[in-house]
Amino acid sequence: MGSNFRLSQLDALPNIDGVKYGRTIGQGAFALVKIAQLVQHKNKLVAIKFVNRAICHRSNMSDDQIGREAVIHKHCSSHPNIIKIFQYSGDHPKWLFMVMELASGGDLFDKIEPDKGVDEEISHFYFKQLINAVEYLHSCGVAHRDIKPENILLNNDGNLKIADFGLAAVFKKQSTGNVRMCYTICGSPPYMAPELAYAELKGYNPGPADIWSAGVVLFVLLTGETPWEEPTENDPYFENFIRNGGNVVSSSWNKISIRPLSLLRNILNTDIEKRYNFEQIRSNAWFNKKSMYADKNDQCIDSAGLTAKLLSNLHISLDDDELSLESFTQEGKYESFNSGANFISTQPVMDIASMINDEDDHRIITAASQQVFTERERRVMDSKLNGEKQNIFNIISKDPATLQFSKQGNGLTPSSSRFNLLTDAQRLTRFFSIVSTPDLLSLLLAALSKIGIPDPHISLSKYTSDEYLATHPIHISVQILDRRKMPLKGNLMISMATDSLKKMDFVKTRGDPLEWRRLFKRVVLLCRQCVYLGE
Repeated sequence: MGSNFRLSQLDALPNIDGVKYGRTIGQGAFALVKIAQLVQHKNKLVAIKFVNRAICHRSNMSDDQIGREAVIHKHCSSHPNIIKIFQYSGDHPKWLFMVMELASGGDLFDKIEPDKGVDEEISHFYFKQLINAVEYLHSCGVAHRDIKPENILLNNDGNLKIADFGLAAVFKKQSTGNVRMCYTICGSPPYMAPELAYAELKGYNPGPADIWSAGVVLFVLLTGETPWEEPTENDPYFENFIRNGGNVVSSSWNKISIRPLSLLRNILNTDIEKRYNFEQIRSNAWFNKKSMYADKNDQCIDSAGLTAKLLSNLHISLDDDELSLESFTQEGKYESFNSGANFISTQPVMDIASMINDEDDHRIITAASQQVFTERERRVMDSKLNGEKQNIFNIISKDPATLQFSKQGNGLTPSSSRFNLLTDAQRLTRFFSIVSTPDLLSLLLAALSKIGIPDPHISLSKYTSDEYLATHPIHISVQILDRRKMPLKGNLMISMATDSLKKMDFVKTRGDPLEWRRLFKRVVLLCRQCVYLGE
């Protein structure tokens, strides 16, 4: 199930003067992204994207094509809501690299609860920043062509940052405003504009297509789900949307109040001539309203308040009678790539996103999470933990991921301000356990099997003790199709944090962060007795 290749098997990365590499925070088909520290400014962190030449060449990409992303990105990276690119080099024989601004807040949509979305005020704040950034791109003559949650990040102040210009194109001449039509179908189907279905024959203007994609992002912010799998008549949800002239009354659309709903219907207009442009969006009353989180330049002025509100819906109840337990665990099984009859992969057979990240196997872990046991089990575990309780407490008390399991049921709230929730590209898809290694593996593998994740063929006979896990962390590669039949890739890693505490980390390498969180939640609910609550 998935690749046996590891990041450590790749060609050695180039040495960059004045830079010290940290952990890997992202993997794509052709590239990986690392945190790096500037030696002369130890408090300054950057992100470095390394693109592997050999893997690109196997997919018939020339060096010029690889470098085009950096050239386009640097041309339009001066906006506060677009990731800045500081340096690009194509001199190394094995790798091309880009030194970029670090979006230390990680994925925006990693912090949004599936099927719930976020507060309307938060949705408004981020949609306004997104439109500001996309309009700036278009003023530079550039269309992004891949606006989706996976490419929307946060900085440590909570501001939105558009990333990944791998599919971006220069479509408009700045001096004359003349538009060049595009003919390549690209992007993610749930976020694509409907005119892309005929792109290869008729071509399309990528400007209005970007606006459509931004509209779908707004829908996902408000509801926690996409409105359809693809904008074609083959999709029943989209067909219903078209048949009713956008006046859909399904449960997901009913979550949206009338003012943003009116704006959405005008943005998601299949008639390109009638689809709202930037000027019309800016004249909309809901879009124009004052945000309590924004300054006059639409940048965040209340990072703590914004973050607490953003994360307030994130909650996973571990109680057996929780209604969400039924809905999340009874969803259908996932399909692997090979069984996805309708999915045609455009990625190479061996890509970096499929590789296991084994670089952190022996690093000190500084993260956390939680658990529910019977009284007898609790007494046994407490006895074992007496000697290291303070160490475990220090780990758990500093980790924001613990709060999503809070028994108060209100997720991450203003009371969680002691956590710096938007630093070091932290992910919230993790938990900790004090269950023995054999029991933890047994429960986890049963949960994965129940939701359709193929057997990773772990040699259980080797993992009879915590001591073996301490020197042999477990990596489970996941390559599935999500509910929208889109590829979802990542790794589940089990490692030791202390002599008794184990960390279960879900690391997405490709796909929709909202769907990755849905996977995480399903697994947690199915093996909830493993999750340590630190109580």
